[in-house]
Amino acid sequence: MRETLNIKDLFQMVKKRIVLIIIITTLITAMTGIVSFFILSPVYQASTQILVNQSKEKSELYNVGEIQTNIQLIETYSEIIKSPMMLEKVKERLNLDISNSTLSEQIKIVSNGNSQIFTIKVEGADPKFAVSVASTITDIFQSEIKALMNVDNVNVLSKATIGDNSSPIKPNPISNTIIACFAGVIISLFFTFMIEFFDKTIKVESDVEEHLKIPMLGIVNLMEDKKKRKL
Repeated sequence: MRETLNIKDLFQMVKKRIVLIIIITTLITAMTGIVSFFILSPVYQASTQILVNQSKEKSELYNVGEIQTNIQLIETYSEIIKSPMMLEKVKERLNLDISNSTLSEQIKIVSNGNSQIFTIKVEGADPKFAVSVASTITDIFQSEIKALMNVDNVNVLSKATIGDNSSPIKPNPISNTIIACFAGVIISLFFTFMIEFFDKTIKVESDVEEHLKIPMLGIVNLMEDKKKRKL
């Protein structure tokens, strides 16, 4: 392979291996599509929003220090929600036969560092399961936090529900297929360049100078046998 390649060389290289590029790209795209559409199990998500704020009368003013304390408490609340005690109560109420670690992996706590609101997200293969766990853990947390922390500053902003047109959050077969197509092109081009790099056979005149490191003095053309032409 030449030390320097221009655009024309690259174009000729791709043109020569276009069939290989198409085959590799098609195989990778097809395999990804089959796995995404027919093999991977869909994962649904239910979420509920929690506001951490002490109940106040309308006449009272907000205390900046108290708001900052509520924000800092969110991290503690996140640990409590995913604690073994809370998980055991959720499993007991819903009669779930799964381990704490498995249930914990399906629960995600999302919060903004400057907000008093955090979101409990639950993922599952069944949308009804996700909604049940999200609702149950919210109810248990709201009731248990009063005894654990001696505070009453947890308010539910939105309850977990399942929409009429609920769709799984993953996998995304169309997105996966498009990404696989681009990946197939890149992989096939990589194989093309590797084949050209390790291919030491002499095919054209320039390969003689490249491999033998000597100048080419002339070319002997193939002469057609006149006797065969007469026949």
